[in-house]
Amino acid sequence: MAPIFLDARTSQNASTANSINQPTTASYVLFGQVGLNVSAANASIPIRIQFDGIITYKLSSAATNFTNLVEIKVVRGTDPNGAPVFTGIKTLVLNNSENGPQEYTFGASDYNPPKGNGLLVYSVFVKNITGSHESDVVRVGPESFNALAIGN
Repeated sequence: MAPIFLDARTSQNASTANSINQPTTASYVLFGQVGLNVSAANASIPIRIQFDGIITYKLSSAATNFTNLVEIKVVRGTDPNGAPVFTGIKTLVLNNSENGPQEYTFGASDYNPPKGNGLLVYSVFVKNITGSHESDVVRVGPESFNALAIGN
């Protein structure tokens, strides 16, 4: 049986380069969220969620740490402390060759999530896990989060 399209959504936080100026923090900060309608899915066949996104950082030339680690975390639901569906870490190093914006792209999937009431919510968060000063790493855009639900 061929896969069928159930739903697709995009959460667009910043469409263009240098369109925002948001410091990263030591706490999770929401930067994208989508709700997918999977109510048309066949209850006896697993569904798949595929997602991808982009976030762009800029490291301050006056950073207190020369190396900063920034985490991206995707969860099913809205709680940043919930079980992750995906995590990724971007390492930003202060040197003469990386003074400009640095993009981090990610893509992953969630296989056979519980269908619940037919609405699946996915949220993506960002957190500076280095513990550096908040102005060391700034989110500058673009930022977006996309999700696609497929069933049979």
